[in-house]
Amino acid sequence: MTHIDVIAEIGSNHGGDLDEAKRYIAACARAGADAVKFQTLTREGLIARFVKDDDRHVVENPKFAAFGNAGLPDDWHAPLKACAEDNGVEFMSTPFSLAAVELMEGIGVKRYKIASGDLTFTPLLEALGATRKPLILSTGASYLDEVTDAVACLSRAGCSKLTVLHCAASYPPAWADLNLSAISTMQRALGLPVGLSDHSPGAMAPIAAAALGAVVIEKHVTFDRNTPGPDHPFAMEMDELAAMIADLRHLEIALGDGEKRPAASEINRRRNLRRGRYDAVSGRPDDTGTDWLRPQHAADDRAEF
Repeated sequence: MTHIDVIAEIGSNHGGDLDEAKRYIAACARAGADAVKFQTLTREGLIARFVKDDDRHVVENPKFAAFGNAGLPDDWHAPLKACAEDNGVEFMSTPFSLAAVELMEGIGVKRYKIASGDLTFTPLLEALGATRKPLILSTGASYLDEVTDAVACLSRAGCSKLTVLHCAASYPPAWADLNLSAISTMQRALGLPVGLSDHSPGAMAPIAAAALGAVVIEKHVTFDRNTPGPDHPFAMEMDELAAMIADLRHLEIALGDGEKRPAASEINRRRNLRRGRYDAVSGRPDDTGTDWLRPQHAADDRAEF
C-alpha cells in the first residue's frame, strides 16, 4: 500500500507571530499531516525593487511595496523544527535563496521543497541537488520540457531522490486549469514519483490526484479563511484538512494492489452469486435442468445484483 504524504503548507499564515506558527504546527499534527511547511524568504531577497517599464525606463516596482507574505526569521527555524518534532511531524521550509539553503542545512532538515517559480533558478537547483537530500519540485506554470531540464539539472548536481508536483499556479485556479491528467503524463515521461500542490477549493482535486497515483499532496492551511493576508482565502481550514487526510487514508486502502481477484469478503458469496441449472418442476439442482437460478442463502436478507 502506497502512503500518500500530506504536507500542510502554513506558509506565511502565521502572520509574523512565532507562537501562532507553533499553534499551526500542533493543529496540523492533530489533523494527521505528515509534514508542515513554511517559506524561508524576505521581500528584499525575492522581489526586485526596481523594474523596467514598457519604455525601458527603470521605475519602482509596485509589486515590491504590495508584497504581503510574512517572512520566516532565521532564528525561528530551529525552534519551529523542534516544535514539529515534539508534535511528531516533519519540519520543512521552502528556500528562496542560497543563504536559506545554508541556514536549513545548519539545522539539519530532512528534505527540501522547491517552489514553482524557481524551476529555472539554476544556482538554487544546483545548491539543493548538492545536499543529496530528497527534493520535491513544484512545476506550476511550466511546460514539460522545462520540467525535464530542471530534473536533469538536479540529477547532475547530485539529487537521487526527487518527487515532482503538478501544480496550477493560480490562487485559486479555475477547475478547467487544474489539468489533473498531467499527473499521469509526468509519471510516464519522467519515470518519477508525482504529486499535487493544490490551491483549489476543498479536497476533490487531492482525492482525484491520489487516485491517479499522486504520492504527495500539498495544501495551504489556515485557522480561518476570513483572516486578512495573501494566502488565507484559498487555504484549507483545519477541520477540512483532517477530513481530507482521513479520506486519503481510506483511499490508500481502497486502491489495493491492482490484482483482479475476489476480496476475502467475497469468497463465500461466489457460490451464491453464480447461477446453476435447476429442474423447472421440482426446483431441485439438476445438471440437465432448464432453469438457471442462484442458490441465495436464506440467511441473506437482500438480493445480490
